[in-house]
Amino acid sequence: MDLLLLALLVALAVWTGRKVKRSVESRSAARRWNETPGSSADNPIVLTSGKQMQDAIASVRCQCGGRVIPLGETPRLGLRVARGRCADCERDVDLYFVMPNYVN
Repeated sequence: MDLLLLALLVALAVWTGRKVKRSVESRSAARRWNETPGSSADNPIVLTSGKQMQDAIASVRCQCGGRVIPLGETPRLGLRVARGRCADCERDVDLYFVMPNYVN
């Protein structure tokens, strides 16, 4: 009976350790994502051409590290927002862009 209880406690400790590790990694990935240019309307990617927008969409990765599949673009209060979905975790991903008007 004592060995069964010990095995149960070890299994619980391992499970808890893995859960804590995943939680820490998830929060760390979310923090890195929020600091990335284009991840929010407050920190958009500044464009000088439309080609840059396509390159940025193609190179972006989800918080989990998966590839983002582009779904389309929408305008939103002076910004262009590219919508996408992660191919791995199916999380919705929005990228924010702004193209300033240059006057010569």
